Amino acid sequence: MTNGASSPNSKRDAGRGASPDLHGAIPPESIRAQLERLLASATFSRTERLRGFLRFTVEETLKGKGDEIKEYQIGVQVFGRKDSYDTRLDPIVRVEAGRLRSKLKEFYSNEGRNDPVVIGFRAGSYVPVFQERKATPSIAERTLPWFRRLRDRKTMALAACALLAAAGFYWAASSHRENLSLRRQIEAGKQSAPDRELALIWGDFFAPDARNVVVFGSPVFFAAERETLFLRWSGLSEATAAPGDPRFQAMQERFGPLTGPRHDYALMGDAVALQRLTAFFSQARASLTALPAHEATWELISDGNIIFLGAPRMIHWLARLPVRQDFIWDADHNVVNRNPQPGEQPKYSTPSHRTEMSYAIIASYPGLRPNRQMLLLTAHSGPSIRAAVDYVTQAGYVRELVRRLGAGESSQRKYYQVLLRVIVDEGSQVKTEYVTHHLIPPA
Repeated sequence: MTNGASSPNSKRDAGRGASPDLHGAIPPESIRAQLERLLASATFSRTERLRGFLRFTVEETLKGKGDEIKEYQIGVQVFGRKDSYDTRLDPIVRVEAGRLRSKLKEFYSNEGRNDPVVIGFRAGSYVPVFQERKATPSIAERTLPWFRRLRDRKTMALAACALLAAAGFYWAASSHRENLSLRRQIEAGKQSAPDRELALIWGDFFAPDARNVVVFGSPVFFAAERETLFLRWSGLSEATAAPGDPRFQAMQERFGPLTGPRHDYALMGDAVALQRLTAFFSQARASLTALPAHEATWELISDGNIIFLGAPRMIHWLARLPVRQDFIWDADHNVVNRNPQPGEQPKYSTPSHRTEMSYAIIASYPGLRPNRQMLLLTAHSGPSIRAAVDYVTQAGYVRELVRRLGAGESSQRKYYQVLLRVIVDEGSQVKTEYVTHHLIPPA
């Protein structure tokens, strides 16, 4: 547990804030007008945190406080982190800074391509830089001085020929561009293969006005104030079951009195996987509400499309779902195959989820209401849960998944469980391999 001391964060942030030129000759009112245009744009329409990040850093810079903008300051004032926030353990500012740079690039490539002021961030810095775009002179403005120098009729005649030739070239180029643009519009009207494949996997999640919820792991901790410790038993996933659980009673006897429960932490692997998933939904312009498992209730989640994300030992809802599961996790974090098919193993185990090999299960079921969908992305290691998210969001993996399931051969929705093997090294995801899958018969 870290304290509120600023020295580790200060060292880490050193040099990130320095910016000798705040806004140069650009009037502050022009920068603020551009800021408001950015915040109101479609590109930033569903990015509340990024809008807060952008507004805070721009306003602080315009106040002359650019050299005071640090990772710790942004974490506390923009993302609501506590005073004990440690930038070494919580990468939220660095992750969101990368997303913000990507969103700005997207905006200035589309909606803002003709905007007079460009707001951006240098790599490794949280201080915005402002650049003014010079207006491109019109053809008349560029050619008028030249025409004024033409005096005699012979030169004018030559100039007229040159102008006609230029006009012909311009007309040909414009026609080519218009034809190219028309072809692109026609092609855009056809759904690309990757889009069709994603629709086969995500279906109801991307329906208009779909309500999507992701429930992620929420480990249960208890405080032993006498020992100044936070404690959890890895197999205990539901706080309400703690008082009658022998494992909790053993902790109470050894370290008590215990207070809680506390839900102050999430696994880093789950957090990174959640960030990737929300970025995917944002790119698809679909909504996604994230709930830690201890805050979820049937009333909150049952009416929408649901994703369960993370380690089963931290999501007690998985044991309550009214669905058939051929692949399940046992107490030792191995995968038990309850319905082995020819060539399959009855159990898939590993010596170490962190340093050798891990597994992930992807499962798709009908939702708890008609025309709803439920997706389970479960694993017991950070690399594996990230691999599960990648497998259903990245085009190459999605193409393989659709082919394995035969999902493109029928218009009927297919539900399934897929087992993945993930090669890991020192906590890093090295390679993801398909192992097998079972189709879930329609109810």
